[in-house]
Amino acid sequence: MKLFAKLMLTGLVVAFLLPFTLLKDDQGKTLMSFSDFSLPDFKMPSIKMPEMMSSDKLVPTAGGGSREDVFYRWNDAKGNVHFTTEPPPDGIEYTVKGYNPDTNLIQAVAIPVEEPVVESPPPGSEPASENKSSAQDPDSPYNKDNIQKLFDDTRNLEQMFKERFNNQNSAVNQ
Repeated sequence: MKLFAKLMLTGLVVAFLLPFTLLKDDQGKTLMSFSDFSLPDFKMPSIKMPEMMSSDKLVPTAGGGSREDVFYRWNDAKGNVHFTTEPPPDGIEYTVKGYNPDTNLIQAVAIPVEEPVVESPPPGSEPASENKSSAQDPDSPYNKDNIQKLFDDTRNLEQMFKERFNNQNSAVNQ
């Protein structure tokens, strides 16, 4: 088998080199030459980068105009809050709100970590083992009742599968 593989590999190498060396056309030139091959052009296309946001875009322009990323917050006479891209009428107090569209607008929610409360045993009593404390918790998957139920369910499934197997065998053998 190894000899066959070596012969096949040698044959492939010779077959690959024949057009470059021994096989010639009508004019006496080899059918192929290594200069016929060239690598493809790997130049990256020129891409114009977009203009990056700068902090001066968050401030209104000098002529009283506004930009899309600047908002004015003001209250009307009835107390309603307004957000507009245009400044409010003269005489109304307002604040300028700007945002950078490249930032995350929603802040992460801080979830408080609750420390588990560990009750200490009364003095003079035997320290409770973890098996006893977890067995007292009815929701724990490791309490005695849940484990017993798991074993019972497994036995019932095993019995059901045996019955099905026997039914299939009897149906096939009929």
